[in-house]
Amino acid sequence: MSSVQDSVIEVFSARFEIDKESITLDATFDDLGLDSLSQLELATAVKKRLGVDISDEELSEISVVSDLVSLVEKKWVNVR
Repeated sequence: MSSVQDSVIEVFSARFEIDKESITLDATFDDLGLDSLSQLELATAVKKRLGVDISDEELSEISVVSDLVSLVEKKWVNVR
């Protein structure tokens, strides 16, 4: 697991009180019980924890944990 993947999973777990073991890369946001408001909260939590800003448009284009990890990895390079 990459450090970004670990961090994204930690954000899910901490913000939404989801057991880390149930957060798989192929899990959808629906699988994890996230509605559209929760997804906005997720973007805010990622910004606070990792310094990566995810726009509403980008967020609307992803629905799987692995997509979020990929997006954060691409953007994290520019943040560092």
